[in-house]
Amino acid sequence: MRMDTHKVVKKFLALFALLLIGPSALAVRIHTTGSTTDISTSTSPLICLAGGGSDNRWGQGWRAMLEASGGGDIVIIRSDGQRGGYESWIYNDEGENGFPRVNSVKTITISRARDANRADVERMILNAELIFFAGGDQSRYINWFKNSRLIKAVNHVMLTKRVPVGGSSAGMALMAGIDYRADLPSPADKKAFVTAEDVLKDPTGKFIVLDRDVLIPPFMKTVITETHFSQRNRKGRLMGFMARAIYNNYDDIYYENIRGIGADEGTAICYDETGIAQVYGAGSAYFLQGVTPIERIQPGSSLDWFGGRQAISAYTIKGSDQPVARFNMSLWRGFGGLSQYWWVDGSSPFQPTLGESPAEEWPRR
Repeated sequence: MRMDTHKVVKKFLALFALLLIGPSALAVRIHTTGSTTDISTSTSPLICLAGGGSDNRWGQGWRAMLEASGGGDIVIIRSDGQRGGYESWIYNDEGENGFPRVNSVKTITISRARDANRADVERMILNAELIFFAGGDQSRYINWFKNSRLIKAVNHVMLTKRVPVGGSSAGMALMAGIDYRADLPSPADKKAFVTAEDVLKDPTGKFIVLDRDVLIPPFMKTVITETHFSQRNRKGRLMGFMARAIYNNYDDIYYENIRGIGADEGTAICYDETGIAQVYGAGSAYFLQGVTPIERIQPGSSLDWFGGRQAISAYTIKGSDQPVARFNMSLWRGFGGLSQYWWVDGSSPFQPTLGESPAEEWPRR
């Protein structure tokens, strides 16, 4: 009988403690693999943008990030309520990618907007030698993190402490200068994601919401990104988002400087502080830039961005082209890949079509 009473008392005390702590303190979950003692290492700046799917398929890009961390403390940020498998995969090199040993890998699971303003979360980010945003819901990343202590801390370690920062899928979407918020469904199917067809048929639609200045790595100010690129047929969606950014009439965006980056699943673009990028993984990366003015973008009509079949310059690099192929993010020029023009023929206002044209080299301005 005394044992039963003891158990009841323990449960009561545990419940009372939870009430004292409060719900906001329970919302963030933090998991650690490795040492619980923080260390400081020498780091090198590196940005990695991954298209989603298996990280193991671009494991050599992860190896480059971990080497740039100097073997310090790695922080994975999530908003999907899951711990995920990054900790053991990195710390124990489960994919046999030749990862260097690191001091620790922490997973921070953010469950609501207020979590992004917690002092303990901010402190762990400031003490980190590598930050990585996992996949999930990009609308949460953008809506919850904008102007938060979390994102200000990430900006600080990225730009001042100069640590490597990466993101996959929703994490890659967050790391653009122009963010597609992805918080509204397709106008054709309220249970589905917005498609390329939706965007090209109505590029000014209310279902497309772009945001600015959440997290902006170097060379990404006028760039919008797309993930799962080939797998989800998002070529037209990215071109339509670029057009929408021009239509939004931002002071610093015009047709000749709007840019886009797409990445296939299992593929990542990693670039250093000079802007020299390599592509790792199983698929391809795509680097887009506007070349000609848009012929027509208006409510109730499809996009017409034809430009004599030279509307957008597109440079494609396969992961298998590595290590020969490179892309210079500063000059927006590639080497060792495929150069093309992409365009949208909207001469029929309700049936836009996509096209590609070969290009020996991009036009020089």
